[in-house]
Amino acid sequence: MSVATPPVLQRWLRIALLLLAAQVLALALQAVLLVHKERDLLVDITVARLGVDADEVRAQVLRDSAIGLRLAESRGLPRLLARQVLDDPQIAAVQVFDLDGSVRFAAGVPPGPVPAATVEAIGRARGEWFDAAALDGAAQLQVGRALIDADDKPAGGVLFTLHARHLAEQIAGAREAMLPRVAWTLGGVALALVPLLWLAAVGAKAWLTLRTRLLAAALLLAAGSSLALTLLTLPGFAGQIEPALESKAERVAAGLAGRVSHALALGIPFDRLVGVESYLQDSMARHPELLLLRLEGDGKAYEVRRAGEVDRTVAAPVTGADGNNLGLLLAGLDPGVAVRELRTVAADMAIVFLVAVVLFNEVLGAILSSGDAKAQAAAGTRHQRLGLARLAVFLLILSEELTRAFLPLHIAGLAGNVGLSPGTAVSLPISAYMASFALLTPFAGQWSARFGAARIFALGALLSAAGFGWALAGGGYGAFIAARCLCAAGYAVGTMAMQQHFLQVGGAGERTRSLALLVGAVQTAAICGAPVGGLLAQQFGSSAVFAAAAAFSLLALAVQKLDRSAGHGPRSATPQRLLPLLRIPPVRWSLLTAAMPIKLVLAGFLFYLVPVALRQEQYSSAAIGRAMMLYFVLVAASNPAASWLSDRYGWQRSLVTGGGLLVAAGGLAGLAATAGWLDGPAALMIGIATLGLGTGLSAAALQALLARHGAAAVVLLRTVERMGAVAGPLLAGSLLGLMAYGGVMAAIGAVMGVATLGFMLAGRQQRRVA
Repeated sequence: MSVATPPVLQRWLRIALLLLAAQVLALALQAVLLVHKERDLLVDITVARLGVDADEVRAQVLRDSAIGLRLAESRGLPRLLARQVLDDPQIAAVQVFDLDGSVRFAAGVPPGPVPAATVEAIGRARGEWFDAAALDGAAQLQVGRALIDADDKPAGGVLFTLHARHLAEQIAGAREAMLPRVAWTLGGVALALVPLLWLAAVGAKAWLTLRTRLLAAALLLAAGSSLALTLLTLPGFAGQIEPALESKAERVAAGLAGRVSHALALGIPFDRLVGVESYLQDSMARHPELLLLRLEGDGKAYEVRRAGEVDRTVAAPVTGADGNNLGLLLAGLDPGVAVRELRTVAADMAIVFLVAVVLFNEVLGAILSSGDAKAQAAAGTRHQRLGLARLAVFLLILSEELTRAFLPLHIAGLAGNVGLSPGTAVSLPISAYMASFALLTPFAGQWSARFGAARIFALGALLSAAGFGWALAGGGYGAFIAARCLCAAGYAVGTMAMQQHFLQVGGAGERTRSLALLVGAVQTAAICGAPVGGLLAQQFGSSAVFAAAAAFSLLALAVQKLDRSAGHGPRSATPQRLLPLLRIPPVRWSLLTAAMPIKLVLAGFLFYLVPVALRQEQYSSAAIGRAMMLYFVLVAASNPAASWLSDRYGWQRSLVTGGGLLVAAGGLAGLAATAGWLDGPAALMIGIATLGLGTGLSAAALQALLARHGAAAVVLLRTVERMGAVAGPLLAGSLLGLMAYGGVMAAIGAVMGVATLGFMLAGRQQRRVA
């Protein structure tokens, strides 16, 4: 092996630092996920424990209502609340309030009147409502539940205030314990880094490219470090969770024993209790960490059990009317709770793992292409010189894609009482974004040609960062629409500048392959963006997403400044004329029957309907992001093959037609869901999959088809696409107010089917004329 020259050493040093940085990023995010999982589980266990007390209050209100007593007239509630505060020293206060928030009964030391916002939030909650934010301040946890009367109508609510200093200390301890675990894992990464890079350099078969060998090293390192961090976390995780679970089991057992004791106090013999198994089964369904509930006494036992071996059992006495013990209520705990709960974050950790590898791959491509630029130019492979440009556009698009999974839900929270229907209120900012994109696209193409791709891309990145910063600052529904329009301006200007640059570098012979690189950057960014954005929104809220998006926009600007291949000066002083192109039938019909409809489906179905529908199905923001990721994965997987077929055989029209028909066929799943033949989320996943495959088949082929008519035709393509994207959310939002989401999905698919048939007929007519 020859002695390495300084430039080669510098390149390998950059690669080593890049790989280490990717591991640090991945491990930091995984550590945050694990800490948040532990925090959430500790809080959920505490909330569920108080849920037993809330059930008692609710049962008392139902009994009072059944005999005609109003909430304020209850005689049993004062005694019940006093007993709950006495039995559980962690309860600081409990308050029962009516629908207008007036406190009717209280015990302990109440913190004051119940705020109107808390009353409203408890009334909206399906189960227990809680405010975990107080743990970071006053070390208190408030848990509330809505109360109903015997007619199943709202009657008010109950609010528990809990001493939670111990809980806050447990959460703080979990955060502190994670730091040495990450440090030990990073130490292992540093030790493994040098031999892995050495193997990548000299130890692989010749048929593996350097980039493939380095990616394999990155995968091995990421998988090993992720597994090591999880194994280091598990003992401490179990040590924190198991005492909390035991405390909860004790409270559940005591609550159930109290109910049985109440029945026995009424004179019902123990061996004649009715419906005990059903009652125990319902209780076990609400507490999945329990494997056994058993009531035994007076020669008889009632028992319900799940599969599995009970780890340990807690017991509560059952008493009669005279206070004597008549039996025991036993609750058996599942020993595998900690492992099972860690397993639930496996999907999120896998997303972080994927993102770290993808980021490493993109930056690695930029490093390798910049180092080999002279050799690539000599070999004539022009499109391979686009490494830094691809990385810059990847980062810019990633900034936008972070918002996809949670944006409709965030807008719904902002809309409030703006005087619009819920569907219109959510779709309007999305359509305004798309309209701004469409209006600026033709100007962006002209500016790029006149002033150079580098300057215009820099302008776009700055506009995007400013838009995300405005969204982060808040200001209400109207300000958010304006911020989104600013983001659209940056996205349109930046991506159109890079599209012009990719077309110029690729030349006529490699146009489709160069465009495929651009489309690949778009889809790779989307693969990362949707799930990571949903994960950030779920764990840290929307502010974290907007802050990350602004940071990525600025990072894209910094990367672009390193790229010397992008033109900084004017490429052409001749403005691009777009309207005359519409007089050319192949251009006009391709735009109207292929470009516009596919973006209508993308924006209306994927960006609007999917998040709203999955939230109706109780999916979290992270789960919605993972579902949307399927679309981008399929596009990225099918796009290279479709691009090769387009270049090799000239199948542009066939690929566009096939992609359109596939997307239209996906709408049939919506009909199946409406008819009850298919589960709603399954229908949505089928629609996402067909949209991804159809778009992957047609995207690069449609660009190449229109690029025959010059760069201006591609600019016009982007403009018309965004017009379809403007209509998509408005159409979906309007239909969603009239029918279920399965019907909306079918209607959008029908629009795509009719448009694709029009594209086919126009193609046949053009062949006859020719």
